[in-house]
Amino acid sequence: MPSMQLQWGSWQIGGPRHYHRENLILKAIRSLPIGVRILDVGCGTGSLMIQLALRGYHVNGIDASEECIRQTQERLKHYVPDTPSEIKKGSAERIDYPDKTFDVVIAAEVLEHLEKDRLAVKEFHRLLKPGGICLITVPANPGLWDISDEMAGHKRRYSKEQVLTLFNNSSFHVERLFFIGFPLMRLYNRLVFQKWAMHVDKRVDRSVSSKDIATRIGLNWWTTFILGNIFRIDNLFGSLPWGIGILLIAKRN
Repeated sequence: MPSMQLQWGSWQIGGPRHYHRENLILKAIRSLPIGVRILDVGCGTGSLMIQLALRGYHVNGIDASEECIRQTQERLKHYVPDTPSEIKKGSAERIDYPDKTFDVVIAAEVLEHLEKDRLAVKEFHRLLKPGGICLITVPANPGLWDISDEMAGHKRRYSKEQVLTLFNNSSFHVERLFFIGFPLMRLYNRLVFQKWAMHVDKRVDRSVSSKDIATRIGLNWWTTFILGNIFRIDNLFGSLPWGIGILLIAKRN
């Protein structure tokens, strides 16, 4: 059972899809030694930063939202008060840190929101120490575009080839790429999440930011926990190009 309870059901930290994706990220970096310096790009309200800090990593974050930064600072202070951490306001295309600052850069569900995703990937490369690791997740398969992408403010969904080209052209060596969310999460996305998004889209007050509404799935913590762990079955099919997301790990050349 998880070691803490956060405010599940909000934009950054709610829902079984986020829960499963975050666990995949933590699993992917579990062999890193304690104390390495990690930058969480688009840190949201800090759920991943808290998990990283609890594991002994030195965590930094950036986000464009002052409210998210405030909430992240409060949560870090509450859950891991003695862990070195820093959160700055900024954009992924221009990050206010010196060259070769970090051992790891993580950008989970960030690149699809950017007009110039190539600039962000170049920034990730600049910020990493030689041999440093970049880990990203993005929505996969342009053919799966639906109303939830529009509500979340996505600019695109990615094919495998697009992601590989993006990183290979930015002097990264791609070490691993696999798909997230087939078949169970894809089925959930179609039968539950898309219907919910359509329902919200019909009822939403258009004066309210769609991004604030788009991921408020409203699931309770136990539903999120149970479904998020059931989605682990999908990991058996990560080589198949039918998932709803992509996780890529690349090393700075």
